[in-house]
Amino acid sequence: MKVKLKTFGLRIVKEKENVYDLDRKITGPKGVVSVLNEVTELNQRAEEVFVMLTLDIKGSLTGVFEVSVGSLNSSLVTPREVFKRAILQNASAIIMAHNHPSGSLELSEKDIEVTKDLVKTGEIIGIEVLDHLVIGDGDNFLSMKGEEII
Repeated sequence: MKVKLKTFGLRIVKEKENVYDLDRKITGPKGVVSVLNEVTELNQRAEEVFVMLTLDIKGSLTGVFEVSVGSLNSSLVTPREVFKRAILQNASAIIMAHNHPSGSLELSEKDIEVTKDLVKTGEIIGIEVLDHLVIGDGDNFLSMKGEEII
């Protein structure tokens, strides 16, 4: 009996390429905030946006992904949506961030819960979650690693 099977390939498609005056090596949360504000304008968005940076084994920046765009005070984020991008990018680690359009840096229980779920998922599949930042107005931010949440 002959069986008809489809074969599939999996590829990353580069949506656009711009030149930015950035260091490829990110050395801390201030560097992440600088990259995000320049590349995604996260500190100026009117809705909550969840983004992530992918890093290679040497800690160099390899990609910036907009994972989810939500409403004024929430965005839907799942481990599946985050880590499929990281796996396709062959990332060794990721840094996540989302903005609070209100400018407040106060964390919600949902912010903490989602972060802990993503850290656990990363541990299982071997992609380290280095930090999750909340971006407020201007250059204001909160680091969940700095707050010892992760």
